[in-house]
Amino acid sequence: MNKYINLFKSLYLNIPSPVAVSINLTNKCVQHCIYCEIGQGLVNSKKPILDTPDLKWIVDEMNRSGIPQLYLGGGEPFLFKDIFEIIQYAYKFGIRSSIMTNGMLLPRLSQDRIELLKECETTINVSIDSFSIDKEAFIRGVENALSLPIEGITLLVKHKIPVNIMTVISAYNYQDLFDVVVNANHLGVNSVGFQPVIFVSCFPEVEPIENKKSLNILPNNLTEIEHQFQKILEFEKDNYINTNVHVLHQWLADYVQFLHSMPTDDFFFKKTVNRLWCAPLHSAISINYYGEILPCNMLKPAESIKGRGDRSLLELWNSSCVSTRSMIKERQYPDECKSCICSLNFNILCSTLKYPLSNLHLLSTAKEFIVKRNSKANRLRRNPPKANGGMRQRL
Repeated sequence: MNKYINLFKSLYLNIPSPVAVSINLTNKCVQHCIYCEIGQGLVNSKKPILDTPDLKWIVDEMNRSGIPQLYLGGGEPFLFKDIFEIIQYAYKFGIRSSIMTNGMLLPRLSQDRIELLKECETTINVSIDSFSIDKEAFIRGVENALSLPIEGITLLVKHKIPVNIMTVISAYNYQDLFDVVVNANHLGVNSVGFQPVIFVSCFPEVEPIENKKSLNILPNNLTEIEHQFQKILEFEKDNYINTNVHVLHQWLADYVQFLHSMPTDDFFFKKTVNRLWCAPLHSAISINYYGEILPCNMLKPAESIKGRGDRSLLELWNSSCVSTRSMIKERQYPDECKSCICSLNFNILCSTLKYPLSNLHLLSTAKEFIVKRNSKANRLRRNPPKANGGMRQRL
């Protein structure tokens, strides 16, 4: 309930009220993804990273401010030795955790830790880009990049721990999107979320990978992608798997066309949203592995919890975001917005609720988004899917 109250306060009372805190626990990883600055070894600062007391202070602040959701990422978050202690500490206050992992360390989880994840109502999001063994190994830069996550997902689903798959659409896997959904459904995964490659750095402290735009899909790939999307939408009708394709297909073509033409004075999302309300700036606190608070995941930090003094987390967050909020309210967008697609589906919904007259054309999209989520959730509650295990023959 807190998240809906906080979102209402942000949208309609102009009181920024976060519904979640997102923390990158570490800048270490066990993969070398072609589109990730950490994976490509560009993040190598020797600055001290977050420790357990820092994280417990953040959780205490979340409890004090009624923030119900904690997102833990990295790097690879399971490399952070006290991650289970933090999950358990947060749940003591009713704060549920969601973990973004590449899945390679999941098979190593002990029975006690699996039980802890289940008891603390933790959700696991696993990053998989293709169910082709060779493609996944190439994109991820390591062997067993597919077999170990599948083994881990099977283990989690067996213990009724919710699992989602996150897939980055790139020049190397755009023909495999339907196959990802079919295999995810076969494994008993709840949902698949797709997004294209962002061309700015995923970690604002460093410059992006050289020629990062070249990893993205091309305009002449869009026909095949639309074909993949239509197959996914048909598949969803008869299966429990959920995806974000119903919203994604409305703006992906604009993003790809924009990416390869790159006008300097415009933004692709203006073709979708007449007036933007940026949800992360008002409803999510982003903290990197150094304890620095970012206005969003692509903008440089302005504050740090390590130099907090007697200031609260909300005070630090508002101080970090105030300038960017003012700019966007005046429709003056930072350059990083040109690549911002990470929260666009949610931004479309919130922008429609905030500015319904300006975004009248999006009302049906927002309604479809809400109805689809609720109907799928009700179906899952009545009759949860069962995993078949393993990997289906690629279609």
